[in-house]
Amino acid sequence: MKHLAQVIALVCLFVAAACAQAEKTKPLKREEVSKPIATKGVTVRYIANEGVLIVSGDEQILIDGLHREYGPDYLFPPPEMQAVLENAKAPYDKINFLLVSHVHLDHFHPQSIGLYLKSNPRSVLASSNQVVDEVATNFADYAKVLSQIRPITHELKKSSEINEHSVRIKFLGLWHAGERRKDVQNLGHLITIGGKKLLHIGDADMTAENFSAFNLAQEKLDVAFIPFWFLTSEEGRKFVRDQFNPKTIIAVHIPPAQAADVIAQLKKDLPDAIPFTKILEERSF
Repeated sequence: MKHLAQVIALVCLFVAAACAQAEKTKPLKREEVSKPIATKGVTVRYIANEGVLIVSGDEQILIDGLHREYGPDYLFPPPEMQAVLENAKAPYDKINFLLVSHVHLDHFHPQSIGLYLKSNPRSVLASSNQVVDEVATNFADYAKVLSQIRPITHELKKSSEINEHSVRIKFLGLWHAGERRKDVQNLGHLITIGGKKLLHIGDADMTAENFSAFNLAQEKLDVAFIPFWFLTSEEGRKFVRDQFNPKTIIAVHIPPAQAADVIAQLKKDLPDAIPFTKILEERSF
C-alpha cells in the first residue's frame, strides 16, 4: 500500500511537470504577441522569468526580457514572440533602454540583445561590463551596434545614474545570490518614469548588507519586482518590508512547475502581491 502511494505521488509529480512544460511552450497567437500595450499611467507587461517591459507614454524600458530557452525550470519567450522582440516589431519597436541585471542566460542572451539593437538603432543597451563583453564576443555584428552600448561600472554598494527621455535610471551595485556566484555583476535598477518609482533587483543576495547603502525603503517605491523566493518565508517577507517597503510587490522568476504552489502560498501569506506567471499579462499603475 505504501509502495502504491509512492508510485501515485511520483505519477502526480510527473503529470504536473509535464503540464507546466506544455504551458511554458504553448504557442502564442500572432494577435497576442502583437497586442498593443495599455497606455494608462505606467504599464508593466510581463515578458518571461524576470523580464518586464515598462511603458509610460512614449517611454519604454525593457529589463531582462531578451533571452531564449534555457533549461526546464525557466519561463522564456516562445519562438514566435522571440522573433517579434528580436526584430523590434510593434509593439516592441520603441524601446528606449535595454537593461540587463546580469549575464545568466535565463535573463539575457547576447544574440537577442544584438539583434534588437540592430533592428532598432534608437535603442540603447545600458548594462555591466560582463554583459557588454558577452555581446561583443558573441554577436557577429557588434561593430554595427557599438554606438548604442553604454557600459555601466558595477561597484558593490555604489550607484550611478542615467537621466534621459523623462526617465531616471539608477543602477545599483549588488551581490548576486549564492556564494559561488559572488563574481557575477548583478545590477539592480531603480527607475523613475511617469511619476512612479519601480525597483528591479535581478537575482540579488537577500542580505541587509547588500542593500543598506541605498536606503530603498525611503524611496517610496510604487512597484518592486521581487524574486519569488524572497516571499515564501516570513523572514523574507519581513526583509522586503524593511528594505523596500513598496506599495505593490510583483513576484517574478517563478518556475512553471512551481507556479500553482507559489500562487497558493502568496494568496495565503501575502495576498496583495501579484505573481507574474503568464507571458504578456499586464498591470497599470
